[in-house]
Amino acid sequence: MDISKYRDEFVSEARDHLDELNDLLLVLEKDHNSTESINEIFRAFHTLKGNSAAMGFHKFSELAHALEDIMAQIRDKHLEVATNVIDLILEGCDMLEIGLEQISSDNEERISPEELIGELKQLLEEEPQSASVSIGAKVSLSEQEQEKISEHKQKGQNIYRIVLIFDKHNFLKTPKALIILRELSKIGILFKTTPEKKDIEQGKFSSEVEIILGCQKEKRDIEMIIHHITGIKHFSILGLDDTYEKPKEMLHEEKEYAKAEIINRHKEYAVGQIQSVKVSMDKLDKLMNLVGELLINNIRLQDIIKKRDFDSMKIVLNEVDRLVLDLQADVMEVRMVPIGSIFNRFPRMVRDLAKKEGKKVNLVLEGEDIEFDRTVLDKIGDPLVHLLRNSVDHGIETAEERQKIGKREEGIIKLIARREKSKAIIEVTDDGRGIDPKEVKESSIAKGIITREEAKNMSDEDLRMLIFLPGVSTNKIVTEVSGRGVGMDVVKNTVEAMRGNVTLKSRMGKGTSVVINLPLTIAIITSLLVRVNQEIYAIPLSSVNQTVDVDTSKVKTILSKKVFVLRGREIPIFWLHELLGYTWDNKDNKVTVIIVNKEGEEIGLVVDSIFSKQQILIKGFSDILKGTKGFSGATILGDGKVALIIDVMTLL
Repeated sequence: MDISKYRDEFVSEARDHLDELNDLLLVLEKDHNSTESINEIFRAFHTLKGNSAAMGFHKFSELAHALEDIMAQIRDKHLEVATNVIDLILEGCDMLEIGLEQISSDNEERISPEELIGELKQLLEEEPQSASVSIGAKVSLSEQEQEKISEHKQKGQNIYRIVLIFDKHNFLKTPKALIILRELSKIGILFKTTPEKKDIEQGKFSSEVEIILGCQKEKRDIEMIIHHITGIKHFSILGLDDTYEKPKEMLHEEKEYAKAEIINRHKEYAVGQIQSVKVSMDKLDKLMNLVGELLINNIRLQDIIKKRDFDSMKIVLNEVDRLVLDLQADVMEVRMVPIGSIFNRFPRMVRDLAKKEGKKVNLVLEGEDIEFDRTVLDKIGDPLVHLLRNSVDHGIETAEERQKIGKREEGIIKLIARREKSKAIIEVTDDGRGIDPKEVKESSIAKGIITREEAKNMSDEDLRMLIFLPGVSTNKIVTEVSGRGVGMDVVKNTVEAMRGNVTLKSRMGKGTSVVINLPLTIAIITSLLVRVNQEIYAIPLSSVNQTVDVDTSKVKTILSKKVFVLRGREIPIFWLHELLGYTWDNKDNKVTVIIVNKEGEEIGLVVDSIFSKQQILIKGFSDILKGTKGFSGATILGDGKVALIIDVMTLL
C-alpha cells in the first residue's frame, strides 16, 4: 500500500506535537513534579514513535522511542528531572524537528541520531560510559595505572599528559585522533586514553581527548608529531601532576558558537512560513454558500446576455458586487492566524540563550490570540528573533549584577500583541539595563553616521533611534551573536517593508521597549489612487492623514526646504513628480496635497489629482525588482492597467 500520500498529514501532526513538547518541557523544567506535563510529554513521544514507524521513517522513530523511554523512567520515578536531562530531551526534539523538515522537503530522513540515542541510553545506566568523561583539571588514574607508570618512571622514561582539542563538527576528527594514537604508540607506551580507545574508534567523543604517554622522547619531539596532523584546534603537553586549563579563547569561542547555534536553530524555526491553516467548518460552510450564490448569479448573467435584458443585468451585477465583497472578507478571515503560532516558538530560544549567557530570564507572552494575516506572520518572525536576542544579550543583566542594584535575580522580557483599530501592535519590553544614548552616539560618530556637531543637537530619544541604522551597536565586543550592528537594521527594514513602523523607548537601569505597528493584512489594502503626469499611482490609506488643497503662494522655503503651514503646523512639502523623475510644469495657483505620516512626522506630497479610493490587491515584484526603493509592489486596475504602489517610508 502506498502511504506516501499521508506524508503531509504526518508532517502537520508531528509539527503540532513538537510545538507542544517544547512548551511542556519548559513547564517541566520549572516544576519537576508536574505529573500532567510528564504524562503529556510521554504520550507525545509515543505518538511520534508510532506514526513515524508506520510511515517508514525508522531513524525518526528510533529517536522518538529513546526519548519515550526516558520519559517512562521519569514517570516511574526511576530517573530524576535535572537540567542535563531536560537539555538532552530538548536536543532530541531539535533533531526530530530537523528530521521533520527533511521529510517535508524531499521525503527522506538524513538525520544521524545514533550518538544522541547513545547519550539518552546512558542516562538510564548506573555508571557513565568513558565517552562522557570530561577532561579534568588533574589527571585521574587507577591504582593499577599508577603502579605501571611508576615502574616506567624508575626506568628513566618521561611521562606526559597530552590533551587534544578537535573541532567537534569536523567529520574527520575520529581518523585524525586514531592517527595520533598510532604515531605516539610508535615512540612509547600509551598508559591511558580518555575516552577509551574503543570509544574513540567509534567516534564517541565530542572534542577533547586525553593521552597519558611514557617515552624517552623530549616534549618538542611530541609537538612535531602533533603539528603534522591538521584539524587540531589546540593541544597541551603537560607533566603528569600539572593542572590542565582550557585556554580562555577556546572557552569564549565555544560559548559564542553555542549561542550562535541557538539563534540559527531557533531562527529557522521562528521565521519558517506557515504551511497550513486550520479552518472551522462554519467558515467553510459560509464560503461554500457564497460560492454557490456566485454560481447562481453567473447562470443568471448568461441568461440575461442571451435575452439582452440590460435592466436586469444591473440588478445582478449589484448582487455579484456584494457577493464578491463578502467573499473577500471571508477569505481574509480564513487567512487570519493567531500570532501565538509564532510567539510560542520563542520561549525555548530565550531559555537556551539565557542559559548560555548565564542569566535568569522569564519570557512572558501576552495577546497570543490576536489574529494576523498569514503573510504578516511569515515575515514578522525574523525581526522578533533579533529583538528578543538583543533583550537577552544586551538588555538583561546577570543575576549578580541585578542583585547589586536591587533587582530580582530573574529578568523579565515581555512579548505582547494587541489590536488598535486597523493596526496590530507587537511590543518587546525588558527590565534590563536600558540603552545608553552616549554609547549609541559614540558608535555612530565612530562609524561616520553622524558628526559631533550633529550629535550636540540630538535628544537622547533621537540618539537611541540611531540604533536602527546599519553598523550602529552598543556592544563593544563583536561576537557570532551581536556587536555587528545589523540586527536592529533588519528589524526596521522588514517592518517598513510591511508598511509598518518601529518606535523605541528606553530608560537607563529600567529597561527598553520596542513597539512595532503593523497592518493586520498586507495582501489587500485600501488605497488612494492618484494621478501624476498622466500615470496612476496607489498610496496606501494607512499612510495618509488627510488631503488638502494648498495655495502655492503659501508655500515657503525655510533652510532650503519647502514647507506650508496647516493649522499652525509647519509641514514639509514635496512634489511627487520630482520624486518620481517627472518634470513639474503646472501653473495653477492651487495644488492638491496628500499629507502622509512617516515615523510620526507629517509630510505633504503634491499630486495632479486624486482619482479614487478603493481596495486593491498587492502583487509583489519579481526577484529582479524586489527591494526597489519607493515602491512596495503593484496592482491591476479595473481597466487592466498596472499601477505602482508607493511606499512612503522608502520614497522619502
